[in-house]
Amino acid sequence: MRKELEYHEPDKTKLESVKTLIDLVANGERDTETALNELGKITGKQHSQTEFAEYWGWTDLDTVARQALMEPPCVKDLTRDELIEIISMIQEAMTENESKMTYYMELLHKSLPLADVLEYVMRPDDSEKIADEMLSAARQGVILL
Repeated sequence: MRKELEYHEPDKTKLESVKTLIDLVANGERDTETALNELGKITGKQHSQTEFAEYWGWTDLDTVARQALMEPPCVKDLTRDELIEIISMIQEAMTENESKMTYYMELLHKSLPLADVLEYVMRPDDSEKIADEMLSAARQGVILL
């Protein structure tokens, strides 16, 4: 797999700082604007308070912080073999590593002109068949809703 497609764990120091800031923003414990600005300096992205509102209802603080730190690339020239490998990693990560799963799902969303890559990935088919269907739909401009 190309280096630009590899998932890397975020820096632990940054991760802890981001977790603290997200928790402050989500709980409204201090000046939210200042915390969001600090968060933006660390992540290199703009964030809003609604992004973190009641995150505990759908995930945990560690996952939200990892997602804030990680920005998957847009790779327009994914090969069939790379797509098969990414699909396999997503399917494995669903039960083991939510951050890795989310990272690769976002990478596919950015890289393929498909509306719902999760619909493809969740199919009971093998990774090769799913990859072929995704590539075919992307070439034909089919949007699966």
